[in-house]
Amino acid sequence: MTIDTENIKAKIDYCRSCINFGKITKGDRLIISPSEAVLPCLTDAMQWNGRLTTMQQKAAEELIVAFDNHTDHLVWAVTGAGKTEMIFPLIEKVVAQGKRIAICSPRIDVCIELYPRIQAAFPEVSIGLFHGRSEAQYSLTQIVLATVHQLVKFEQAFDVLVIDEVDSYPLAGNEMLNAAIQKAQKDSGNTVYLSATPPKYLVKQVETKNITISKLYQRFHTHPLPEPECHMLFRPSDHKKINIRLKWKINQLLKNGERFMLFFPRIPQMLQFSSNLRLLFPDLKFVDVSSKDDARLDKVDQFRNGDAQAILTTTILERGVTFKHITVIVIDADAAEFSKTALIQIAGRAGRDQEYFDDEVHFYYQSYNRQIKQACSEIHYLNRQVKR
Repeated sequence: MTIDTENIKAKIDYCRSCINFGKITKGDRLIISPSEAVLPCLTDAMQWNGRLTTMQQKAAEELIVAFDNHTDHLVWAVTGAGKTEMIFPLIEKVVAQGKRIAICSPRIDVCIELYPRIQAAFPEVSIGLFHGRSEAQYSLTQIVLATVHQLVKFEQAFDVLVIDEVDSYPLAGNEMLNAAIQKAQKDSGNTVYLSATPPKYLVKQVETKNITISKLYQRFHTHPLPEPECHMLFRPSDHKKINIRLKWKINQLLKNGERFMLFFPRIPQMLQFSSNLRLLFPDLKFVDVSSKDDARLDKVDQFRNGDAQAILTTTILERGVTFKHITVIVIDADAAEFSKTALIQIAGRAGRDQEYFDDEVHFYYQSYNRQIKQACSEIHYLNRQVKR
């Protein structure tokens, strides 16, 4: 990209990928400060009293082997498998050796949700939370929770990098962010990738034995994944404001006092549905959130705390958030915005609590397409693997 400046006639090349960090032009010097720091060796730092399942324990041990061997590792685990708890023994070993670890996600929401959980498990270890909306000044900490974008600011800084939701937007397919991951890791370090739906390039690296893998087909509570119920809408979802089949289902949930999530492929459609829902169900307390909503985090907390019975959203909440006892509904599941991966992740919002493992998932559509078929088939396949 070239630009004509007002003050000089010359054209200046600048980096479009890094524009969020200020305009970096050809010829600018980037100053890299030394990342080496003396950190304490904290033994018995973990104060988590929970217990890992047999499968979780196996994966946790494989993570430590990968750390000892300086080998990158993929944890391929179903949604709700307890991936966060599985990395606790790894974190414990890293800080016991006086080393540094960063736990990163492409999305702010995920980082914010992880922070109190890591803080509670390691109360004596310095922990920092860094993302684009954070007003806190940077300080050196032994554990870093950050969005992947923040890794651009680090060079050879971490002994271990844990990348959660590696297949998620905006990380998936982003060369700049993937380069930032490589740059932030020490030469002697290793990277751990966590995903329920890993990208093909990582699966290929496993097949060529460039990285090691742990597979978990079962959730932490050992119950199967909720399998979606599919419903044909013979008319558009907004027919007569809200399609009668959707209206009946929402009315049923409202009468039973059940909490639910409504997923939409596009923001304008969600906002229009929100207006119609408010008109047809005036007693329903709900919130709507999207990537463009500055109050998104507050609204998510309202739903989590029970101040709202329903939440309307887009794929921004397809992953990285956990709610207790909810029904998940996908409207226009046949839309192009809902890939197979997105539908699997959305279905994974249900049944995450041990007491309410059988939450319902519903896909509503006008055309039963490939994405829907593949998503339902894969969820069914994963459940069958557990029984073997």
